[in-house]
Amino acid sequence: MNRRFALAVAVVALLAVSAGCLGYVTGGGEVANETLDADPPREYNFDSDRDAEIDLSTDSQYTVVYNVSDIDELRLYEGTVYAGDQPLEFEAFRYQYPDGEVIDGSEFRARGGVIDRTPDETWVRFAEGMEGGKLAFTAAGSPRRFTTITYVDGSYAVTLPPGFSTAVPIVGHVSPRSHEIETVDGRDRITWDSVTSGSIVVQSYRETDLLVFGVILVVATIAAVAGTVYFRRQLEALREQRREMGLGVYEDEED
Repeated sequence: MNRRFALAVAVVALLAVSAGCLGYVTGGGEVANETLDADPPREYNFDSDRDAEIDLSTDSQYTVVYNVSDIDELRLYEGTVYAGDQPLEFEAFRYQYPDGEVIDGSEFRARGGVIDRTPDETWVRFAEGMEGGKLAFTAAGSPRRFTTITYVDGSYAVTLPPGFSTAVPIVGHVSPRSHEIETVDGRDRITWDSVTSGSIVVQSYRETDLLVFGVILVVATIAAVAGTVYFRRQLEALREQRREMGLGVYEDEED
């Protein structure tokens, strides 16, 4: 038994190590130019005065524009509980020069920029002459539960899809708390003048969902009341049967 158990543990350990090595070997490499040059789902807001401008949508994608004027390289990654840091996957890469010229990923590389993916992160390195610009890309993210690492220092803005809100605390949440909310073109825009924490979390809901939540709450309340009434009637019927059978009813059962 002990030998079989030790052999099983050894096999599991070997598989784990092999999987880790395979992941390390295959997890790196450059991102394909076709991915970087893809068309963004909507126009990037390069005119934003924020150091990070994030636009959420209901298509499970978000767009982001970063001010990278004082940055030589940017490490993009996602932290996971069990697998550690993982590279952030994105598409539709664009870089804007201070004069307003916008180039795609393949042209960014042609001019000396580097976009390289390792098993732990995706690196974006800027070539000489790329000082003072902005970087934009599209990645996966849901407005119902959106989390991002604060890759750049400074001010941030997150715009929710139309009809979404964070106003009700039970289903809405924003972190860090030192934020303001304004309505721009019918959409809630959450802003921070300065973010010092390591991440931003926005949990929002569609305002029409509140009606659904309300109906569910009413139905659950009615079911609970009906169940309580039914239980008390059944208990009373049982007590009556005991009285008729001459078994008696104790005082603690009456309470």
